[in-house]
Amino acid sequence: MINYLKESTFAVKDVVTQAWTVTKENYFSIATLCFLIFITASTSTFMAFFMEEVNVGIKIIMLTIFIFCYCVIELGLIKYILRLLDKGDADILIVETLPTRSEVFKFLLATLYFGIAILVSMLFIVPILYFLLYLLDSLFKYMVAQHMITSYGLTGAIIVQVAVNITALTVFLAFLKIIFFPFFIIDKGTSAFESIKLSMAVTKGNFMKLVFFLFAQVILQAIVFFLFSFGFWLIFRVIGFFWDLEFFQQYSSLIVVVFTSFVMVPFTTAFLAVAYRKIMSDYKGDEHPDIIHNIV
Repeated sequence: MINYLKESTFAVKDVVTQAWTVTKENYFSIATLCFLIFITASTSTFMAFFMEEVNVGIKIIMLTIFIFCYCVIELGLIKYILRLLDKGDADILIVETLPTRSEVFKFLLATLYFGIAILVSMLFIVPILYFLLYLLDSLFKYMVAQHMITSYGLTGAIIVQVAVNITALTVFLAFLKIIFFPFFIIDKGTSAFESIKLSMAVTKGNFMKLVFFLFAQVILQAIVFFLFSFGFWLIFRVIGFFWDLEFFQQYSSLIVVVFTSFVMVPFTTAFLAVAYRKIMSDYKGDEHPDIIHNIV
């Protein structure tokens, strides 16, 4: 176990270092795509606010356009970073990394499968969850009868919290199993369903390592966000001595969104791309895996 933890630590350090290097050396190119994502998301939010009374058909058309644009840019970002990892310092044009219509369609279809997989995992957990909550309910009733606790009503919040946590854990585990499906579509040209199966297969033997990867990413993002928030607070404290502080505070949420779009998104995408390359380099399984043997 100790050896496994050491290997995982080294692997996480490798992934973080390489993702940071790729992001730092190609930041302006990556940030260009992130800017397009930011503009698309902001425009869709802006349009939704001012189109409340517009015809439903027009709303559907606009929603379809925004979803398509978002998918194109997001897949383009993934393909661009994968090209950077493969070709190093070679000149890569962003235009060359834009996805094809087929890739966008596969991504949308795989996203639908992704949602179905989450729902199916929820259906599987319902009987277990029901049985567990029944045991908890019986236990709390017994404790009330034995005067170990004063009121049965106090246990309701505990039961709800247990149910929420189990549900969240189930969704998280299902998400981890299927997280790499966009990379297979872009990198291997697989079909939507095949990308789901391959993602489940490559994460089977690397599940705990992937947990380490994501945990490290969350920790790094939390540290960076804390430093940014602290710096942001200091700047506002200084500005408050000269100008009206409330004027700047009303734009604080926008600044946080911009920071997330231009710092968090590039590094997160690079992090997942590097993790995908690392895990794929160790994968020795079938090129066309089934689902049953790779669920757990």
